Amino acid sequence: MMPAGRHGPAFIVTPNFYVLKDYNMSDLYALYVGHVGDRIAYGMGDFEGRWRDPGRVMRSDIARMQQALEGMGHDVGGVDGLPGFKTRRSIGRWQEATGQRATCFPDGGVISALAR
Repeated sequence: MMPAGRHGPAFIVTPNFYVLKDYNMSDLYALYVGHVGDRIAYGMGDFEGRWRDPGRVMRSDIARMQQALEGMGHDVGGVDGLPGFKTRRSIGRWQEATGQRATCFPDGGVISALAR
């Protein structure tokens, strides 16, 4: 799983990740709770590596971007304003189709191009 796009940190998730998401659908919530559990159980350290700064991304911006992607035929998993897996996958496919480097991440540039 790559919550910050292809150039951010990558995580291997297990079925427990999806159990955590039954409580709270946020990918980051499930990652952090799982990581805290690993730290307690195995004495693991902090996350390593840098996360990119997405800037200020509003849920309404994500929803407009999802609507635009759906209008182009992409399956974003529904317009809910949350950048889940299907939305990020659709962003990457749109980026590739338009000759861009696929980051699969809804940053300001992607939102500006899609959520007009």
